Amino acid sequence: MRERIASALIASLIVFTALPGTLIAPTVLASTSLAQEPRTKNPTPHELRVAGQFPSSHFFIASLPAAKPAAKPQKKIGSDGRESLGVKTTAAHVYVVDDQSDAALYGLREDEQVPLASITKLMTARVFRSRGIDWNKVVTLAGVAPDQGVAYFANGDKVTVRDLWRTMLVGSSNTAAIALAKVSGLSDADFAAEMNASAAGLGMKDTHFVEPTGLDQRNVSTAYDISLLARADFQDPEVTSTVSIPYFDLTKVKGAPKRVVSTDKLLGSFITRSPYTMLGAKTGFINESGYNIVISVTRAAAAPITVVVLGAASNDLRFQEAKSVAYWAFENYVWPARLNAATQ
Repeated sequence: MRERIASALIASLIVFTALPGTLIAPTVLASTSLAQEPRTKNPTPHELRVAGQFPSSHFFIASLPAAKPAAKPQKKIGSDGRESLGVKTTAAHVYVVDDQSDAALYGLREDEQVPLASITKLMTARVFRSRGIDWNKVVTLAGVAPDQGVAYFANGDKVTVRDLWRTMLVGSSNTAAIALAKVSGLSDADFAAEMNASAAGLGMKDTHFVEPTGLDQRNVSTAYDISLLARADFQDPEVTSTVSIPYFDLTKVKGAPKRVVSTDKLLGSFITRSPYTMLGAKTGFINESGYNIVISVTRAAAAPITVVVLGAASNDLRFQEAKSVAYWAFENYVWPARLNAATQ
């Protein structure tokens, strides 16, 4: 599918231009009757285990559904028999999947390995959630190294596990990710091994982790594999309720509260307002990866879709391109519920 899309994009592209946070208007440059075929590679389901009712100590392992996939959305065809083939992006790797049917809606070099950067923290969260958690436990931080981005912590800070969790997923703190890995009770090597085992359980065949933050460029994955991780993690209410927070005030045992602001600039944009519902998102950036983001979003009667954008040229462009790709998918596919309503 990659080869067909890459060649077809030369002949047909839709360009979206808009300021961040505004509704985008497509400009059709050309179109073709060449159709995309749905991806046939299916992820391996991973066991779902939930113990407790989300109290202070619990386990959670979310997985992709093992049930038979739902009916696939249908591509819209124009009156002239032509169809739109995609979106022009600065991102080198893009993938869109319908979460209910597993149908690939769009792909651009989605199977090429690249660094995940801080999208790694979705796997860190997944492994951490598979361990026993006391959200109220107070952790004393030691060996704090300079953090890329905003430095929220210093040596000797005392902070709860809950606030470490929120700072990792909202503020994308590397210090928080390292601290949570240590709180898990696993050694650095064993935590990385658990990350890789969990990736294998999800069918992420082209993914490898060496540490929990994403700073190391040896943490590699593909746009396709990242979609599997996001689809599993965004079933966890602790993850989705956290990544939807635009900011919070980090309270330490000593010292004044410090505001942690989300790295996700899509919060508050049109894609989080009706008829859209954004279910989850995670950003990532290191020099070797460029600007990355994965989001899960739905619109009106459509099923949720997962959009992966890797290697965008700038911070703002990754958000704009994620919105553009999602908008394109909803505009160019019809979901079975809508098809049924139209025939009744």
